Amino acid sequence: MNEGAPIMYHGNGYGGAVYMVPGQIDRSRQYPLEVLQVLGGAGRGGGDPSHGAPRRWQARRDRQQSKDYTAFGYDSDDSSLSSNASGSNKSSEKGESSSRSENSTAASSGSAPPVQFQQREWRARPRRELRPRRIAPERFLNASYPFQVKFTPDDLLNGSKWDTLSQEVWDKFIISQQTEDTFRKKMNLWRYLYITIKSIFPRYGLYVVGSTMSGFALDNSDMDLCLYVRALSHVEPRAHALLHLNYVLGYIRSFDPGAELIQAKVPILKFRDARNGLQVDLNCNNVVGIRNTNLLNCFSRMDWRVRPLVAVTKLWARAHRINDARRRTLSSYALTLMVIHFLQCGTSPAVLPRSGVALAAAGAGGAGAAAERRAPNRATLAELFLHMLKYYADFPYDQMAVSVRMGRRVPLVECRAHDPHQWKLLCVEEPFDLTNTAHSVYDPETFEKIVNTFKESYKRLAAGLRLADAWPVPER
Repeated sequence: MNEGAPIMYHGNGYGGAVYMVPGQIDRSRQYPLEVLQVLGGAGRGGGDPSHGAPRRWQARRDRQQSKDYTAFGYDSDDSSLSSNASGSNKSSEKGESSSRSENSTAASSGSAPPVQFQQREWRARPRRELRPRRIAPERFLNASYPFQVKFTPDDLLNGSKWDTLSQEVWDKFIISQQTEDTFRKKMNLWRYLYITIKSIFPRYGLYVVGSTMSGFALDNSDMDLCLYVRALSHVEPRAHALLHLNYVLGYIRSFDPGAELIQAKVPILKFRDARNGLQVDLNCNNVVGIRNTNLLNCFSRMDWRVRPLVAVTKLWARAHRINDARRRTLSSYALTLMVIHFLQCGTSPAVLPRSGVALAAAGAGGAGAAAERRAPNRATLAELFLHMLKYYADFPYDQMAVSVRMGRRVPLVECRAHDPHQWKLLCVEEPFDLTNTAHSVYDPETFEKIVNTFKESYKRLAAGLRLADAWPVPER
């Protein structure tokens, strides 16, 4: 048998097949999800009676022979019908107990009359339906969708020269944000993949991460999933991730023949759900994505201006073609961290607090408490977007790194002390594992293009104060 191939086990008499990953097989019996739902009824009247409580002896009673036993839902002989029916009628137990009391009285008086049972028609107990298991994704499908903004904030406009640009930024955000319908489609796809993958590989976990859950998704953003498998100490993490992604790849290609496994530093399985038009990126054991998703979700709810600024910055970067890590430019995650960092220390007073990791641990309550202690920042959307472009146009990239964890600029000397290889031209610190999320920007020509884009966009936007001025000039 090939070492990399899954091992198939057949259940004893259940007709199902279970696929287990080599190295994860134990002595406990594994069943698919649908079999577990059936086996969950054993002990509540179903399954092997030998595993239940001992049955007390009951006298065989005369009964009327019935030819139609389909009311019980299965064909049975007299003995099985009798055993099922006798335990399903409480009135019969009443009559039986009264007969026993009479017999015991007669026995005490010295005379033992013959036992007589009343003949009556037996009726079947209605079949009790098994309660369906609650699948984990159901709570997201049934919950309200909190991210789509449908109302304009009261302080969007203030009667200043910035009102036109602020309105344009807001309108751009409203028409591009992830809608509730798109979110439902993603959750339904996750539910389908979750149930199917768990039935084949019971030990796998599947999590939705990234902008879909953080609140920073656009309506055409990819869906990021994390496949979680228990790590093995003697296996290198990247090789372990490639092994399990290859297992899943065979299943994914059954509905997307064009699925591709990208063997990068963090391997990604890319595929497309043609039915809903969703592009999916699946990684394995990149659990830091779960933590930073919670962190970004906290920041997205702290101020109403955060999400519009991130959305417009992403759209601006896409228009200038500097938002694609595969083309050695910035990823959407790096751009999001850059906007949050600017709102922490690039404007005075700060819009967002500087203790980002502490907020992630404290949750929504901690975020609200920190927001109350900060002095309010009344800058408009237009001012913040313009000043953000200037902040990164003049940023000292050769000396400092962007850090959301510290809420300030961090000297590159400190960053390179841990790993000098990935801190090169443009450096954006990952808040949890302290890596460089902008390590894809290693080409000097691409780096210069990114910096010049910030500079040129700031100059033209400051002169015209129209959002179109920050977009690329149409070619004639």
